[in-house]
Amino acid sequence: MKILCTGGSGFIGSYLTNLLYKGGFEIFIIDNLLKQIHGKDKYNSFLFQSIIDKANFFNEDIVRSKSLKYLIGQVDFIIHLAAETATGQSMYEISKYVKTNSLGTAKILEHLVKNKNNVKKIILASSRTVYGEGKYKCPEHGIVYPDNRNIDDLRKGEFECKCIYCYKDLKPLATDEESKISPKSIYGISKYNQEQLVKSICENIHIPYSIFRFQNVYGKGQSIKNPYTGIISVFSNLVLENKRIEVFEDGLESRDFIHASDVAMAIYLDILSDHKNQTYNVGSGKSTRIIDVIKMIEKIVPNPPLYGISGSFRIGDVRHNFADTTKISTLLGFSPKISLRDGLSEIIDWIGNLHQDSIVRKYKSSIREMKKLNLFIDNSKSV
Repeated sequence: MKILCTGGSGFIGSYLTNLLYKGGFEIFIIDNLLKQIHGKDKYNSFLFQSIIDKANFFNEDIVRSKSLKYLIGQVDFIIHLAAETATGQSMYEISKYVKTNSLGTAKILEHLVKNKNNVKKIILASSRTVYGEGKYKCPEHGIVYPDNRNIDDLRKGEFECKCIYCYKDLKPLATDEESKISPKSIYGISKYNQEQLVKSICENIHIPYSIFRFQNVYGKGQSIKNPYTGIISVFSNLVLENKRIEVFEDGLESRDFIHASDVAMAIYLDILSDHKNQTYNVGSGKSTRIIDVIKMIEKIVPNPPLYGISGSFRIGDVRHNFADTTKISTLLGFSPKISLRDGLSEIIDWIGNLHQDSIVRKYKSSIREMKKLNLFIDNSKSV
């Protein structure tokens, strides 16, 4: 069976490519080897080297690919992972995110409409960010889906989401696939637009689809040179360099962390299944506070540096979001295999053995850039 995987040498893509290769699939990859992910020496990056002998590789941008039409005519499945993925960066690199994510998806679908093919299913990588803050419970009004948090509240250190009716603090609940769509960032908007494009076209031309809304994905191979990469990679790198971690807000914000190998397995299970036209949450189903991630790292690394609660915040960040994974467990039999503790140990060990440039300078530069554009509020003096 032949599979086209866009972004197949990226972070999640490399895990999936290796899994598909072990499963005996013939794999075609379109990937532009983005410097932000692969570094300057892109052909020698950890991710690219992990897949180069396991797939037919086309070094092309998905928007301008000259091979896309031909490849779509050759494959049985399309797995569309290629995308710009940094929430914070999306708030000022707006056109880049819309172009890559929305137009890149449109290019694939246009070829499906216009040209003969035997594609059995298209699988789209989406994101938890389409939900925005997600699902909450108010003691008086029941289930609610809060709006953007008020900046004046955030400046005062009041970080919890408020009820849209009575303005009381809310209790976060697991967000299921039927929850309200309410993205708070350009990245989230672009991912939902991808979903809409896939649903609209696939339902009209009768090609089955699956949409996977990933939670916070982490693991070995995640770029430590990318200042917008996941917080686990950033935190782990800072600790290993004995640099102080400044925690945004009050450290009690929470996320649902899922290892990249588990994400790859979820997609693999879908390829083998008969289910079609489904949307799945992909996560651990567990809510983990950011402060607790740091405490786990401290137990793994000898003599870790101190950390600080800054009270600062980024515009577009959500307070809490964790997945209800009932649907993917029931339909695909999926359950994560790697615990957060084991995954943290793996990535810290991997980073510790690398000889790469520090992320610290680039990370601080990214904060300065957001601050200059009023997308990062330095609240350290008031909290």
